[in-house]
Amino acid sequence: MGVASMRTKLILSSLRPPSRCKNMAADDIHESHDAVLRGKVYIDTLPADILPAKKLLEKYSGIRSKDVDRHIHHVRDRMWEIQPHVFVGHFRFLSLGFTSDPCYHAALRRLLQPKPAARLLDLGCCVGQLLRQLAFDGVDTTRLYGIDVEPRFLDLGYELFRDRRKFKATLIIGDLLKPGEAGTGEETLKALDGRMSIVHATSFFHLFAWEDQLRAAVRIVRFLDPSDYGVMIFGRQVGSTMPGERKGPNGDRRYLHDQETWQALWDEVGKLTGTSWRAIIDPLENEGGNTDGIDDTLRRVRFSVHRA
Repeated sequence: MGVASMRTKLILSSLRPPSRCKNMAADDIHESHDAVLRGKVYIDTLPADILPAKKLLEKYSGIRSKDVDRHIHHVRDRMWEIQPHVFVGHFRFLSLGFTSDPCYHAALRRLLQPKPAARLLDLGCCVGQLLRQLAFDGVDTTRLYGIDVEPRFLDLGYELFRDRRKFKATLIIGDLLKPGEAGTGEETLKALDGRMSIVHATSFFHLFAWEDQLRAAVRIVRFLDPSDYGVMIFGRQVGSTMPGERKGPNGDRRYLHDQETWQALWDEVGKLTGTSWRAIIDPLENEGGNTDGIDDTLRRVRFSVHRA
């Protein structure tokens, strides 16, 4: 199951009309759904935390400051038509919070070195915001790779950043959890095996049950250069002070980690791949989970994984 398709299913399942609405006209139901979306996962005002992204669009993309807000709204609403999810509705695809992660700066230093030529792969790259920030920070974009299951997001990234001619990263439509299935990009993904120095994966692992996380992690290891002992996997996800399996809004199973279980997952990856890993989780200060008061054990965390 792809990340984008999962997100779409989750939001649509949460919008099923209650039984008391079964006799409402179709237009009334549609209107009530729009109201729910507006109140829950779609906002009109640009949040303050995307100010760095607005500056990036001005300096990297050359969009005039007076036009930036309108441009963002236009692209966001195009994305909303594809996937009506809070990630889109709240402009989270424009968050550049990763720039505060020490692992981002470690990755940047490696990518700026002329030799050896490090490469970075962004899983679930969406519109490629991390890749564009790296490009703005001076990285040769031929060293950058991105994977997403939604091809329209990859295309909208060029529209958002207005860089189709100058951005030379390799963007691939693919699904790590469906190897060998038609339309999952597996043959293209195989071409990346053994070539990556760094893998970024934000809001990825926490969407899946333990066994699917394990499958994805084993696949990620295949992307990494086996001769490079400085390889790194990093990103953000939702963790928990009480790790374990949770049931998602659509009845799907998800596993949330603390430090101990995150290491345990990567110990299992090591056994399956003949490798050894040191896995780290750090809670993000002043950032809880997206709980709406339902579960105060959830925590937003940053993670990294290194060869042991």
